[in-house]
Amino acid sequence: TPVVERWSPEHPRFAELLDVVAGEQQTRYLGFAADWHLSSHVLVALDGTEVVGFLRFVVQHIGTDDDLPPVRLRGEALTEAKVIAFGVVPRARRRGFGTELQRAALAWATELGCFQVRSRSDGDRPENHELKLKMGFGVHPAPRGDDTASVYFVMPLRAPRGRHGAG
Repeated sequence: TPVVERWSPEHPRFAELLDVVAGEQQTRYLGFAADWHLSSHVLVALDGTEVVGFLRFVVQHIGTDDDLPPVRLRGEALTEAKVIAFGVVPRARRRGFGTELQRAALAWATELGCFQVRSRSDGDRPENHELKLKMGFGVHPAPRGDDTASVYFVMPLRAPRGRHGAG
């Protein structure tokens, strides 16, 4: 059974995580920081005691990473958990680790009051696309350069506050 834990950079085994992240060529995403990030969160998947996967998300106001004003609903600036780094080592793929990392991210983002979870995935990551689609994420094309199959995945976490049908 996959085990997922919340780790901070102060975790005594964080160096092991960094090795796995490097092996998945995601080092620059694990450390990426921007002025609009409100907080950063790391999840680690373990197979026994071995680090086999990771997911990092940041909390930000929806729109700020595109230099837009925050999306607001009834005056509230909505936040999202944006997945910045996600990977599972090849030998542990298709064994539930990625799904558990995504579920843990959805749960943590809900605890943090986020309106949605969003992530971008390159077109050469069909396993990630399949995982997100099976979980019910919405999908929107997001071409980048020559990668015309790149997409954004979005999962809403909470309904807008107020009356049903209020517009």
